[in-house]
Amino acid sequence: MMELSGKKVLVVDDSATVCKFLGSGLRQNGCQPIIARRMEDALEAIESMRPDMVVTDIFMPGVDGITGIPMLRKKLPEVSVIAISAGNAAVESDDILVAARRAGADMVMKKPFTIDELVDCMGKVFSGYSEAGRKPRLLVVDDSRTVRKLLTDGLAQCGYNCVSAESMEEAFSSSVIVGLDLVITDIFMPGEGGIAGIQRIRKDWPEVKIIAISGGTDGMEGETALEAASRIGANAVLKKPFGIAELAATVERVMS
Repeated sequence: MMELSGKKVLVVDDSATVCKFLGSGLRQNGCQPIIARRMEDALEAIESMRPDMVVTDIFMPGVDGITGIPMLRKKLPEVSVIAISAGNAAVESDDILVAARRAGADMVMKKPFTIDELVDCMGKVFSGYSEAGRKPRLLVVDDSRTVRKLLTDGLAQCGYNCVSAESMEEAFSSSVIVGLDLVITDIFMPGEGGIAGIQRIRKDWPEVKIIAISGGTDGMEGETALEAASRIGANAVLKKPFGIAELAATVERVMS
């Protein structure tokens, strides 16, 4: 569990119970919680308090989390943000992820959660920052566990903050999709697959960069699949097998 001693955390939630729960748990982990029951109060306090992180509910009266997150970031661009939500009968969970991503959250957590789960999530967010600022966050999607580990380990050594998923379904159902800068995806996978996944990313998160990778299958050559990926929105393509140096150079080119 990451050491959070001294971290200032601004908690924004209209529930007194949630605020008490989070405040107590954060203090037990060495944090300095700052409580705001309304987003309007958080917006007034953030510049003077200068928290390291904001943990905000999404659905609140008045200015809600989706509206408030970009306003918080405008006042304090370097602050990291975790959005939390118990959901809403009128809003699908996928739509919440899309909205939180577009608002600028680093991660999303679904209520209820434990303090240990929150601390773990905070650690993942903070690990994505260095003295130079926020590290680019990359998602590797591949049904091969060996490929996922090889690519994420290699890219982490190049200074990137890497997460992985074994399928597009896992990626889209998880909060890892929030806060991404680039997706590296295989094309041929069980389930939704890379082509459909690329189309969905282009629709919901058009600013996310995409690198498509493929070695082909018995039914389609790798080059043909990669050409299709380029046509529907991949920023770059790589044919398997390739080395980490080649991938890192492609990531750098796409990100720049």
